[in-house]
Amino acid sequence: IPTHLVATQAATESGWGTSKLARTNKNLFGLRCGSKSCNSKNGGVQGYSAYTSINDSVTAYMINMNTHSAYDTLRESRATLRSRGDTVTADHLINKLGNYSRLGSTYSDYLRKMLDHNQGLIRQAESSIETVSSNDT
Repeated sequence: IPTHLVATQAATESGWGTSKLARTNKNLFGLRCGSKSCNSKNGGVQGYSAYTSINDSVTAYMINMNTHSAYDTLRESRATLRSRGDTVTADHLINKLGNYSRLGSTYSDYLRKMLDHNQGLIRQAESSIETVSSNDT
């Protein structure tokens, strides 16, 4: 899954990491758990998966996106792009997320606006990472 898509969804779903779900459950993506009573014992948001770290949340998201049948279309689109030798980008896959939210295409439209609006911030972050990487060598 392209990094820009992951970051855009994390920011959208967690209110830039400020939501109660992000703070108490370390759940950046609004992933639900299988049991309605989960997380209630430890003060977590009931009904949602809780993680010990943000990395665990991202890992669970990646597993979900790469295995759940709701995202078959996304994976098929990604495979088609790769087979043609095209770069897989967030722009290519955003419209394949209709099943991620009950909002359907409205959710995809919002993600596209979020991604477009934050392109400058994304480029700035990438530039910072490249600068740090080049200083390490």
